[in-house]
Amino acid sequence: MQTNKFLIILLFFSLLSINKNLFAQESYFSENEKTLKVLFDSLFKRDETRFLRTDIEKKSINDTIQKIFLETLLNKESFNYTFDSLKHIGKIYSKDKLVRTITWNIKFSDGSFKYYGFIQHKNERKNKINSYVLTDKSDSIINPESAVLTNYNWFGALYYSIYDYSVGNKNYYILFGWDGNNYYTNKKIIEILTFNNSGKPIFGKSVFKMDSKMQKRVIFEHSIKASMTCKYNETAEAIVFDHLSPPKSSQKGQYQFYGPDGSFDGLQLIKGKWVLIPEIFVTNPNTKKRKTVTKTP
Repeated sequence: MQTNKFLIILLFFSLLSINKNLFAQESYFSENEKTLKVLFDSLFKRDETRFLRTDIEKKSINDTIQKIFLETLLNKESFNYTFDSLKHIGKIYSKDKLVRTITWNIKFSDGSFKYYGFIQHKNERKNKINSYVLTDKSDSIINPESAVLTNYNWFGALYYSIYDYSVGNKNYYILFGWDGNNYYTNKKIIEILTFNNSGKPIFGKSVFKMDSKMQKRVIFEHSIKASMTCKYNETAEAIVFDHLSPPKSSQKGQYQFYGPDGSFDGLQLIKGKWVLIPEIFVTNPNTKKRKTVTKTP
C-alpha cells in the first residue's frame, strides 16, 4: 500500500513538473510573439498611425526582428508554434510536416524589395529541429535559373505555397514564391528545396525541363498590373501556371507589358523531371470540361 501511495505522489509531481515546463515554454513563445508583432507593426506604423518609415529605420527594426525570431526558433518546441498574430509574414508547412518556411519582405524607397526569413527542418532520425536564417542575395546571383544556392545566398521571395514529393528515398520540396521586383514588374518563382547529408538546405536542382532546356528553378516576370496563377494543382497532378504574353508582338521581351492570355501551361513529374506541358488542360474527371483555376495572389 505504501509503495502505491509513493508511486501516485511521484506521478503527480512528475505531471506537475511537465505542465509547468509546458506553461513556461508557451509563455516564452507568447511573449516573444507579442514583441515581434509590435516590431512588425512598427515597420508600417508610428503611434498606431500609418507612417512611411525611412529605409534606415526599416533596416534597424528588421535587424531586431531577425534577432528575436532566431532566438525563438532555436528552441526545439518552436516548430509547432504557429505565430498566428503575425500577419505580415508567410508561414507554411510541408504536407509531411518536416519543413516550415517563414518569410517576409520590406519595400524600400526606390521600389525594390528585400526578403528575409527562416527554414526549419525536422530531422526525425535525430529527433532534432534545425533552423536556418535566409539571406537574400538575389541582386548578385548571375543566371539564377542555373544556380545552386544555400541559405546564405538565397534567391529571396515571399513563399505562399509548398508541394512535397519523393523520388526513391529522397524528399523534395517545391516552393512557390512571389517577388515584388520593382515599380513595373512582379515575379513568380518555382524553387526546389532539398537537404544535404548534413541536413543543410540546398536551393536549386536540374529537374525542370523547359522545352529542351534544363533549369534549376523557374522564374516568371509580368506586369505589376497583372495577377498570375502558379501553384500545384491536385486535379491536373501538375504545377499549373498562366501562360504569359504581351498584347503586341512588338512588346516581346518587355515584361512590364506581360500578363495572362487565358491559357495555362504546366509542369508534370515524368521520370523524376518536371516536364513542360504547353496549353495544359485542368479537367474534372467526371465532366471532361475545362475547369477554371482559382487565382493565387
